Amino acid sequence: MTEGASVIPPPAGGTEEHAGSFLYPDRPPMPASVRVESRDRRARLVRAARTLGACWGLAVVAIFLPVLHFVLVPLLLVLGPALGWSRLNEAHSLLRASGSCPGCGGALELKLGQRWRERTMLRCPACGRGIELRLPAEPERG
Repeated sequence: MTEGASVIPPPAGGTEEHAGSFLYPDRPPMPASVRVESRDRRARLVRAARTLGACWGLAVVAIFLPVLHFVLVPLLLVLGPALGWSRLNEAHSLLRASGSCPGCGGALELKLGQRWRERTMLRCPACGRGIELRLPAEPERG
C-alpha cells in the first residue's frame, strides 16, 4: 500500500438470522427462522444508483428498438427513479425463511427477496395453503 493511502472500511450490515412465526387460521403458530440482509446508508445509496443507472442505460439501448421504443424509453425513464427510491429506503431485505408449515406440517424453505414487513403472505409449496410469516415491526439489533 502506498504511503498516505487510506483504507475504506467495509459497509456495516450483512446477513443475520431472526426469529418469526408461520401462521395459519385455527392452527398453532410454528416457529420460523428468517435470514435478513441489512444495509447501511452507503450500501443502499450504491444499490439505488446502480438500479437507476441500469434503467436509464436500458432506456438508451431501447431507443434503437423500432416501435418498442415508444413504450420502453418513457417506461424505463420513469421506472428508474421509482425503483431507485424504493431501493434507497430498503434497509432490511428478507432473503429466505425456513420452518414448518402450520397447515400440513411439511418443511418450508422459501426464497423471499423482499423488504422487511411485519406480515408477509406466502404459499406452502407442499400443500398450497396461504400462510402468513409474522415478524416484529423492526429487526432486533444484536
